[in-house]
Amino acid sequence: MPGGKLIGASPFTQNGSNDKLKLIERVAIVTGGARGIGRAIAKAFAHEGADIAVCDINLGGARSTCGEIVKKGRRALAIKADVSNTNDVDQMVKKVSDEFGRIDILVNNAGGSARERNRLFCQSSEEVWDYVLGINLKGVMNCCRAVIEHMMEQRSGKIVNIASTTGMVGTPGIGMADYAAAKAGIIGFSQVLAKEVAAYGINVNCVSPGPVETRAMLHMSSERKELFVKQSGLGRIGKPQDVAYLVAFLVSDEASFITGQNYAVCGLTNLGIG
Repeated sequence: MPGGKLIGASPFTQNGSNDKLKLIERVAIVTGGARGIGRAIAKAFAHEGADIAVCDINLGGARSTCGEIVKKGRRALAIKADVSNTNDVDQMVKKVSDEFGRIDILVNNAGGSARERNRLFCQSSEEVWDYVLGINLKGVMNCCRAVIEHMMEQRSGKIVNIASTTGMVGTPGIGMADYAAAKAGIIGFSQVLAKEVAAYGINVNCVSPGPVETRAMLHMSSERKELFVKQSGLGRIGKPQDVAYLVAFLVSDEASFITGQNYAVCGLTNLGIG
């Protein structure tokens, strides 16, 4: 069962004015917000004036992210939730709606792989597939299903689903077939959902990061990291902020005519550069 605590309350201004804030008075849910890309997205939203529910299986990490949001003068709500669990997600959305009164933005960032098990697909188990598909594809579907009617009633909303270039072009190495299937599924799901809800003023887009400096990189050998750097036309691995800046644009009014798209943030790795 999710639990949460509202932190902070005062309006945030820049130079005494809210005029330049792109997300002022918006309420956002960011899943997987305890660290990495999710934390960077939450902070970018707060910088633009949004109030944010940070949802993660790691409640301590979610609370830490909330602390960063409050430093920017915004309200924050930390909620423990497993996105693969439908009941958890329903309770999460209810908590956000009760506390903030509305939901304008959903970013489905929670996800993960089982790459540390390092097995060929033919050696993998159904238990692992269920875990990877559950936390990635089912998690996205659960969260979208939980908020979509709320957004339809508002006749407005922004959804960004975090996929991966692995779902676009695969990835070198072993142990990632189930992850690739889940992320490719997110891209296809997002495109169809965008068509279903466009008439209600809801935008649905995907962002597909390539190699990014996150905790997952800790499991990689130095040789594999060097390979990613060589594959990048920019000569470096991405940073969480590289993804966050694009997501912040996609949920702003400036991107109101963009929907059903998938954007790779990968330094050309999806084109086979290197």
